[in-house]
Amino acid sequence: MRRLPRYRVKFSKDGPARYSSHLDMVRFFDRSTRRAGIPVAFSEGFNPHPKFSFAAPLPVGVAGLEEYMDMELKEYLEPAEIARRLEVNLPEGYTILDIKEVADHAPALMSRVSRAAYRATATLPAGYSEVELKAAIDGLMDKQEITVIREVKGKRKEVDIRPGIFRLAGGVKGHILEINMELLIGSTGNVRPEEVLLKLSRDGGVPVDPEDFRIRRTALYAEGDAGLVSLWEV
Repeated sequence: MRRLPRYRVKFSKDGPARYSSHLDMVRFFDRSTRRAGIPVAFSEGFNPHPKFSFAAPLPVGVAGLEEYMDMELKEYLEPAEIARRLEVNLPEGYTILDIKEVADHAPALMSRVSRAAYRATATLPAGYSEVELKAAIDGLMDKQEITVIREVKGKRKEVDIRPGIFRLAGGVKGHILEINMELLIGSTGNVRPEEVLLKLSRDGGVPVDPEDFRIRRTALYAEGDAGLVSLWEV
């Protein structure tokens, strides 16, 4: 069977696009590749769908600064030509950062992603200092267990998210409070950034409602032989 060319697309999703769902995003890419005349390969069967595969869905409202998808085409095109055609046909808020061809035997993105980096920002409350923020972060990271309640198949379940918080740091930049996180994501489980922000608010006394933070996912990583690597390098 003739090998179909496979490409890795690095893109960002910000501005108004961050309010679109994962399903919306798949539809946008389907529509945009059609308009751009990009010969995307489709699955077989009664309900054929474009051969797209994404690394990890973004929650609605969360921006993604380095997101990834793989797609297969029916024929070879230069990556720069794909980027040129696709960029002008995507909705506002989507930006193509880079495209490259990958081997057809390369592992699926979803099977390799293991860690995500996030940056959350909010207006700094009057009188709240960076020293207090650091104490709140240190207090949370010193805990052996951090439990959250999740709804699983209609039932409430306690989940310990502490093993999935790899890094937590914060600072103050002018009148902006900034919190940076590296969290578990992928097939082995996930920790949601809003869960960490809720714990900092309730347990750490950070005087900001988690819903008032603007959250951006800044990077996605895989475990490599030499440690963490960007999904772009997988």
